[in-house]
Amino acid sequence: MSAPAPILRVAGLEVRRGGREVLRGFELTVGAGELVALVGRNGCGKSTLLATIAGVLPPQAGRVEIDGVPVWRRRGGAARRALGYAPEAADAPGHLTAAELWALCAAARGGDGPDAAVRAALELDELARLRLDRMSLGQRRRACLGAAFLGPPRLLVLDEPDNGLAPATLDAVIALLRTHAAAGAAAILASHDDAWLGRLGARRVHLDAG
Repeated sequence: MSAPAPILRVAGLEVRRGGREVLRGFELTVGAGELVALVGRNGCGKSTLLATIAGVLPPQAGRVEIDGVPVWRRRGGAARRALGYAPEAADAPGHLTAAELWALCAAARGGDGPDAAVRAALELDELARLRLDRMSLGQRRRACLGAAFLGPPRLLVLDEPDNGLAPATLDAVIALLRTHAAAGAAAILASHDDAWLGRLGARRVHLDAG
């Protein structure tokens, strides 16, 4: 019996930023039920890779596919709707409330707002009416994670999802990610917190600065 196709396939990826080659010939597959953590020093390309996977930063060459559908093609919208992305800066438009952010993301992907388990784990109800530009870093992170989990997505793409979060919320994010993987979905993320990644139990992929 042949192995199931991966949820995420990255092949021959080349990306430049500011005239500098960040990724060259990068290859990666992430299967159903997998949690993958990108690790490496600052500037090695973790955020660049995640933004390219999420359909935000275009590559110079190579392919990114979600369930076999290319992200960077004319019909890449279907692939992008299958993922949930929380960038490192948690910099969604500041004039929006958290509830407005979730509504926009839900309209783009189809479906409703964050489900009950995500709302409870991330304590989202207390954030719903707050503007993003008036939140602390931890509050914005929780609001953006709530948006990323909408769907739920086939692939979560999370840049520093642990940054700015209280210990109890860090535990809640681990539980949410494990539940997400157990349902047959996948996640790829970046973090500098070795201890947190150890508790998460993600497969680590080391990137080196180019």
